[in-house]
Amino acid sequence: MSEKDREHIETLVELISESDRKAFDRLFRLFYEPMVRYAIRFTKEKAAACDVAQESFIALWQNRKRIDPEQPLKAYLYRIVRNRAINWIQRLDNRNEPLENAGPVSEDPKIHEEENQDDFSAPFEIWIRELPDRQQEAFELSRFDGLSHEEIASVMDLSPKTVNNHIVSALRTLREKYEQHLSNYNEG
Repeated sequence: MSEKDREHIETLVELISESDRKAFDRLFRLFYEPMVRYAIRFTKEKAAACDVAQESFIALWQNRKRIDPEQPLKAYLYRIVRNRAINWIQRLDNRNEPLENAGPVSEDPKIHEEENQDDFSAPFEIWIRELPDRQQEAFELSRFDGLSHEEIASVMDLSPKTVNNHIVSALRTLREKYEQHLSNYNEG
């Protein structure tokens, strides 16, 4: 994120803390889609992810007076979405409904289009899903959502060093799997 973007978000945070609805609307439009994509990783269902994202923005508005201007808002939003998504999963589990039956992962045609772009993308998606949960989350927040190690640490409630260790381990595992895949591909 550029310095200009950070300053813009900081300005929006100040305005939102003063109950400026237009600033909140701009922030919502800026972060809604990334928050839905992040929530889908937990809910595996787009409709639920949309609900989680909307509930998260409602919570942000309700707590606007308590937003810490020293804390990166992006990380704060991701943490709200993460906690609400985990709560959604727990509610689903309490109803004894298997998560696999919760619905399709996505109805978004752009996702399916991206899946067919490259022969190597499918194995990488599988390998990423096979990573331990915390490694996978840290890796995806870093590489797909563009969060810094400090922001990821705030979202995951870890130290930045632990986040770095998760990402390094994930990269090492993915590199090993890729090299094995290439070896098998070249042999066949």
